[in-house]
Amino acid sequence: MTFRTAGSIAALALSLGFSAAALAQTGPAPRPTTPPEQVVPKMPVPGQIMTQDSNTMLVSKDLIGQVVYAPDNVKIGSISELILSKDGKSVQGFVIGIGGFLGIGERSVALQIDKLRFTDVPDGGVKLTMDMTKDELANAPAFKSLRDVQADAKRSEPPTTPRPAPSSSSPPK
Repeated sequence: MTFRTAGSIAALALSLGFSAAALAQTGPAPRPTTPPEQVVPKMPVPGQIMTQDSNTMLVSKDLIGQVVYAPDNVKIGSISELILSKDGKSVQGFVIGIGGFLGIGERSVALQIDKLRFTDVPDGGVKLTMDMTKDELANAPAFKSLRDVQADAKRSEPPTTPRPAPSSSSPPK
């Protein structure tokens, strides 16, 4: 059976026991009002830093991706990683991308953090320089992360020969 008019729908609703007021309602029933929540002041936890000190830098904003310059102001490359001690208490070094164009052909070289010089600039940022030239770093060995070393070791292992699967057939009787 197909109903094609609003009148037919209303007649069906009335015959099923719905009132016109129930049909006219739209949306959920109003919720009871509750008193506003009390504002609990935020309390710092031990070791929490509330504001950045002027003698610190944010790695993601002030270092990662920043260009490093040689003493003659030639662009060497950009910092891609920092190397931290496992206890997280010191920065051991930094990784810089050398050469390449738009990331193609670029190789990474890692240096101790004390090779990097920080100079304040008027806009509040820092200029990063090194006492090495781009050519010196271009001729330096590439950096290998621990993951790279482990992958190289795995590739150099001789392949293991699989043992034949046991036969499921029983010997003839």
